[in-house]
Amino acid sequence: MRKTLFILMMAFVAVSFAGRLNITNDTGNYEFYYVYISPSSADSWGDDWLGSSETISPGNSRTFRLNNGEYDVQIEDEDGDTYIFWNVEVSGTVDMWVDLDNLGEQDWGRAGSSASVGGTAPVTIENDLGSWTIWYVYGDPSDSPWGEDRLGSDLLDPGESLTFYVPAGDYYDFKCEDEDGDVYTIWEVWVDSDGFYWSVDLSDMD
Repeated sequence: MRKTLFILMMAFVAVSFAGRLNITNDTGNYEFYYVYISPSSADSWGDDWLGSSETISPGNSRTFRLNNGEYDVQIEDEDGDTYIFWNVEVSGTVDMWVDLDNLGEQDWGRAGSSASVGGTAPVTIENDLGSWTIWYVYGDPSDSPWGEDRLGSDLLDPGESLTFYVPAGDYYDFKCEDEDGDVYTIWEVWVDSDGFYWSVDLSDMD
């Protein structure tokens, strides 16, 4: 009887933690100091999964056992640069090869299953509306639907700016929405490796 219970318990554990996230440091020169893995439904990152003494050196990997589900992943390297992946669907084994093209933020769920969807072209959005706070910022390829709000849980107050990264060499649409629900949109902006800067003012209102 006890042996049967033990087998059932082990089967339950195997099912509960059926997911594996393999993170490989493919940056070439930069150690990963911190890894945060949080359910996409959570509103905070939680604790560092590497602990206080472990790092992931270039060329090395680390496997994290997870319940099957959807997660957000944030990695920080030795220079303080971050690589953020939203909506990572974990079911079975997921391989995440992280290189310098992944600096900034990327929506893993919208891209499919590749860490190569990141970018190094900086996009800076500045709030030049005078008295109105921007609540939502979107920036996505012109041939794709709107993705995730780039601000997340943050707000962009007058005079402040937000920088995120996208792959260079494509046309992008950008949209902001302020506290009154007014929308500001620009379409089919070519973004090269130098990135793009947009000072959003009232003349940009749709």
